[in-house]
Amino acid sequence: MINSEQHVTIKNNKYKHMKKVGFLVFLTIVLVSCSSKNSSENKLELIKTIRLTIPEPSGITSFNGMLFIVSDRNGVIYKISFEGKILHKIKTNFDDLEGITIDENSKNILVVSEEDRALIVLDSLGDFIRKIKIKGKQKYHNGGLEGICFYEDTLCIINEKSPKQLLLLNMEGEIFDKIKLNYSKDISGICFDQSSNSFWIVSDESALILNINKKGEFIKSFKIPIKKAEGIVIYKDTIYVVSDSSNKLYIFKNPIQKV
Repeated sequence: MINSEQHVTIKNNKYKHMKKVGFLVFLTIVLVSCSSKNSSENKLELIKTIRLTIPEPSGITSFNGMLFIVSDRNGVIYKISFEGKILHKIKTNFDDLEGITIDENSKNILVVSEEDRALIVLDSLGDFIRKIKIKGKQKYHNGGLEGICFYEDTLCIINEKSPKQLLLLNMEGEIFDKIKLNYSKDISGICFDQSSNSFWIVSDESALILNINKKGEFIKSFKIPIKKAEGIVIYKDTIYVVSDSSNKLYIFKNPIQKV
């Protein structure tokens, strides 16, 4: 026969067991819900893929209704349509060019050389204006300057790895701020999207597209099915990414709503 004290103990143990089971059920529901939410948020809709006749495309930007792509292999800048058709070529005398952007005020073309750790300024026809050495650490030859873009009147250049940094510069090439970016294995391309007021970064080694705010704080990341993603730009509601190894242009729908 169970006395009253034993009855209370059994009742308490049963209550604790039910409470534990209830908590585990609740935790499972929360985790499943979060997992489902993250998986739906972290997918990009691939619109199409275009084969490019550009050797090792390593940087991309848009200007005047065209895409500008720079080749890592031959140092040529290609003006192409949004369908991938080559419209014009600009030959440069520089090697290992990794990123490209356009100064909307002067119409000058700015490219970065990883080998020389330099910013190279060309006029709209591709004629040389000047070359500016960029200060900073670069542990490996293949781990230096990669991407470049403008944010308002600020020039933004990324250092690929060791360290992974967003460098903010004036037009004289002087660094006035450095932001650490430790959200991926490396960083290989950058652009600024005015509609969302944020930066977009592509990582080659992590196969990711990262969205960060102007302070460098993480917003979201998106897994991409691309090997050697080297450059990124946003035009209207579309994300364009170039692959160095496959010579392809990947076109995604921009998932971020405009602010």
